[in-house]
This record gives sequence, C-alpha cells and structure tokens, in this order.
Amino acid sequence: MNEKRKQVIEKLLREIQNGNVVNKNKLLPERQLAEVIGETRPVLREGLIALDAMGVVDIRDRQGIFLSSHEENKARTMLQKVHGWPADILSRAMEVRQIIEPIATGIAAYRRSEKDLEKMRACLQHMEELSEQEGQEAADKGAYWNTALHTIIIDATDNAYLSRIYESVITAIEQGMSMMRINTPPSAEGGRFVAYREHVEIYNRIRDKDVYGAGLCSEQHLQHTINALIQIGRIVPSSNLFEQKFAGRSR
Repeated sequence: MNEKRKQVIEKLLREIQNGNVVNKNKLLPERQLAEVIGETRPVLREGLIALDAMGVVDIRDRQGIFLSSHEENKARTMLQKVHGWPADILSRAMEVRQIIEPIATGIAAYRRSEKDLEKMRACLQHMEELSEQEGQEAADKGAYWNTALHTIIIDATDNAYLSRIYESVITAIEQGMSMMRINTPPSAEGGRFVAYREHVEIYNRIRDKDVYGAGLCSEQHLQHTINALIQIGRIVPSSNLFEQKFAGRSR
C-alpha cells in the first residue's frame, strides 16, 4: 500500500474511533475532515475511497459520508488491520488481479466511452515521459500513473461493484510497482520500457473495441508483471495463478 495513503487511512480510522469526526453516524464534510487530519482534500478523498471499499464508511452522492455501522468498533478493527497488513499482501493482491483484470479489460473494451479513452491517454502520456527517467521519484510517479490507468480501465466497465472491489486491491499494489520499476532492467519483462509498450497495446485494443484482444493483452501484461515481481522477491511463486491454470485463457 502507498505509504501516504496508509497514513491517511490510519488518521481517519483513529478520528472515527475517537468520535472526533462523527455526528449521529455521519462524518464531517470533506473540507472539515481535511482540516482535522491535516491533509489536502484530494489526498483525503483517496483515503475515504479506500475506507468505503473496506466497508467502514458509505460515500453517498450529494448526501455525505456515513459510517457503515452505527458502532465505531469496525473502525477499531480496521485500524488494527492496517497496522498489521500481512507480509504477503502483494502476493494476494496480485492473485485477485489475475482473477479480475483480463475479463474486466474485455468488458471495458465493449463498454468504454470516449471520456474513458481520454483519461487513459492522459495516463499513458505521463507514463511515456516517466519511462525515460530513472530514480526513486520517477519510479513512484510511474507507479502512481500505472495504478491510475488500471483503475480507469476497471471504471470503464461501468460496474460500480467491480470498481469498489478493485479499489481495495489496487491500494496494495502501488509500492510493489515502484520497487519493480527500480529493480528491473528497463527492457526486461516488467521493466518500464516494456510495461509502457504493453499498456499502449492494451489501450489500443480497448479503443478498437477488441474484447478478446484486450483481455489477452491484459493477461500477458499481468504475466510479465508477475514474473518480474517473483524475480525481485516481492511476491511468492505460488501466487502465479496463470501458471497453475487457476486463471487465464489457457485454463
């Protein structure tokens, strides 16, 4: 999980648990919440989306942010979980990606809008620029735009439940992507040059409404990512569900 996002989630959970930001099961407005936890509203919103995916809060359009339960015990439980994320969380998150992404990418190719394509192109532009740069800062930014692109693709399925599930997964991915970018040669599987080209190909298939091709490109990209993460010791080999025929088109 991105360290900044994790800190924001911890702050929000602590304030909820202490009752400082809750009034009759409803949280303070975003502007006041941002002031309480000392973060900007965009950063706060990332944390709120994650808590919504975890089932702690319920974000309702034009109504506000509500606790999913009248009791704050859930916030206490989730705070303990955030402090103790399992060491293999990236492996488990990558398993879920293998189950979700190839099929979802095919659905996105069928349902995507021009607005979705515009957002994808913006991500790819940033990724292209960052693919030529080295260092930790470029790796972190590259990981951010990587996860942003995949989130936009999932959102293009126009399935709110799928987007919510995926949001809870992608929070665990970003740091792993940054580490992979630093430790993998640019032209190797999972390297920034190869990853950028693969993302462009996924976009092209989605743009062309090639349902089968989009799903296949997604699967191939994930397989290369998994190979790279195993190579640098970030995930365990047993999390490669494609290899074990638990997921994928060869299943």
